[in-house]
Amino acid sequence: MSLLDHLLSALNITGPVLFILLAGILFKHLKLIDSQFVATGSKLVFTITLPCLLFLSVAANNPSESLNLPLVSYAVAATVASVVLVWFISPLLIAKAKRAVFTQCAFRGNMGIIGLALSVNAFGSDILAMAAVYLAVLTIFYNVLSVLLLSDSPGGVFKNLMKNPLIISIVLGGSWAQMGLTMPSVANDSLKYLAQLTLPLALLCIGASLEWQSLKANHKEALYGTLLKLVVLPAIITIIAINLGFTGAPLGVLFLMMATPTAAAAFVMSKQMTPYGNLAAEIITLSTALSPISITLGLVVLSYYHYI
Repeated sequence: MSLLDHLLSALNITGPVLFILLAGILFKHLKLIDSQFVATGSKLVFTITLPCLLFLSVAANNPSESLNLPLVSYAVAATVASVVLVWFISPLLIAKAKRAVFTQCAFRGNMGIIGLALSVNAFGSDILAMAAVYLAVLTIFYNVLSVLLLSDSPGGVFKNLMKNPLIISIVLGGSWAQMGLTMPSVANDSLKYLAQLTLPLALLCIGASLEWQSLKANHKEALYGTLLKLVVLPAIITIIAINLGFTGAPLGVLFLMMATPTAAAAFVMSKQMTPYGNLAAEIITLSTALSPISITLGLVVLSYYHYI
């Protein structure tokens, strides 16, 4: 394959995600959807449709077979190392008081929506089970690390994790698979209908929620955070993974999950727990806008050199 062929293949993966994000921006501009729709749609995705998608993905497979232990272990270690790295270098880039928010935005990616969508586009629906288990473990670590970064009293970490719909759905799906139960066709089809809403609805909401005006406030800090999230950390993590022997779909999932833009949850937690929620919003906006470019280029490089 030529370099152009690899580029076209990469665009086939990232293109649909970019298209729906742009559709969300357009629909908001045309007033077909509004802030209330975004708030309601985002809540519906987080509490209902994405849990349905994850439950079905895990329930259809044995979790022990879907768990890629080397991949998940490396991802956890890389995440912790990323937090430590960004924590110590952030005072060189931003005001020290903002480094907790900055660090969270640099490591916390939108795996549940964009990462999952890209993984399915790249490797097909068969990758969902492995990606769901990966997502479950990393979601736990993301929440723990975020609370530890942003709070002086992280005693509520366990309680928040136990109330997380994504974690609950994956645990229930794993339990269902372990018990070997058969899903009634009516229930299975109904959950599938809900699950199929997840990716288009979530991507529309993300596109419609981008606040371009907020970038004027701290554009340099947002740029630094975006570069770390989209380029520096994914490149370091992926290069080390290649040298450790990761290839194919596991390496592809790792790259796509690590290279996702900053998750909207980073804004919610930053707004609630610090006075620097605007910085999180700016990094989310810029990283989401630029991620199709950085992810496409990353996929081109990995496929051109036959790593995936």
